Amino acid sequence: MHFSRSRFLHLAVAALAVMASGAAAVVDRVTTVCTAVYRFTCDFVASVPAAFEQPALQLVARPVELLQFCAYALRLAKRERPRMMPGWRMCPST
Repeated sequence: MHFSRSRFLHLAVAALAVMASGAAAVVDRVTTVCTAVYRFTCDFVASVPAAFEQPALQLVARPVELLQFCAYALRLAKRERPRMMPGWRMCPST
């Protein structure tokens, strides 16, 4: 009986050692990934203000284009739309 308990204890300690070494590798990989994500995020956050320091293109509508757009919108607003009549057919070919 004493022999089987001793063997079980040795197997349990060996299994624990294997799990601990595997856990150390997992912890190492997780630490590496977290560090890479943190560095990428810090680099991205540091580069954002630099993008806003550059002069941006200003899109200003020219007066002629604005006037033409207003005239087009006014024509659409004034246009008379046909009223649906009950005698109209849905398909003119029939």
